[in-house]
Amino acid sequence: MIGAIRSEIRKVFSTRMWWGMALGMAFLAALIAMGFAALLGNTEMTGGDNNGQGNPFARMSVGTAQLIYNAGIVQQMTILFPLALGVLLITGEYRHKTISATFLATPNRWVVMISKMAAVALTGAVYAVLHAAASLAGAVPIITLVKNQSPLLDEPAVWKSLGIGIIAFIIWMLLGFSIGMLIRNQIAAVLIAVGATFVIQIALNIIFTIQEWYAAMKWIPGNLTTNMLVTVDPTAGQEVDPATRAQFFEHWWQAALVLTAYAAVLAVVGAWLTSRRDVA
Repeated sequence: MIGAIRSEIRKVFSTRMWWGMALGMAFLAALIAMGFAALLGNTEMTGGDNNGQGNPFARMSVGTAQLIYNAGIVQQMTILFPLALGVLLITGEYRHKTISATFLATPNRWVVMISKMAAVALTGAVYAVLHAAASLAGAVPIITLVKNQSPLLDEPAVWKSLGIGIIAFIIWMLLGFSIGMLIRNQIAAVLIAVGATFVIQIALNIIFTIQEWYAAMKWIPGNLTTNMLVTVDPTAGQEVDPATRAQFFEHWWQAALVLTAYAAVLAVVGAWLTSRRDVA
């Protein structure tokens, strides 16, 4: 098992794909974090009353810091990179016919799948660290030099949120990998994964809001991720209305468990199908 895991890790980090996508993700994460940081103090654009109640950007708070430093993930933009990479890591083997050699070298297909998932999880953790570093690099100079406010990097809750981001990235990369196991066609798998994440989730949020099915919104993967990362109310202590509260679980780990369950179900089904399918 250890040798198989080591082999799968080499497969990931010996190609240019992982660091090419990582650079694109980091650049986008920095840009989005800069944009969110630029909203600090801008009450006209972000709403709220004159005292800042209901405005998450009225002043820097722990919740606002969590929102800014995880802005790319909250906007469901940068999370597409680990999702897509997870798809590509498995579908690429089918596309280039290397999966046959992999199964010949390690006949037990469950060992192969578990080893690949371990490599995917490690890659997700690396991506999370790069994402956090890029977001901080983009947002902190604007917060300190332009807005003259503290970046609150001495707050444990801010670093806790960035640490939870590692869990989120691992889960999303495993989601992509699981989709790739279910749909072996690379183009179809990427389009379905990205479409479901970016388009369908937005559509569901709109539909549930119109229908006032607020409790259903907390089960959407993107909302679960936000629930994990933004653990402190950023709206300047405003009393949260019941409709908004219904959209989120009370604790971040509850959201993490649901998101993990999604990935686990897809992974088990995908691995089971992979263990039974013929390969060319």
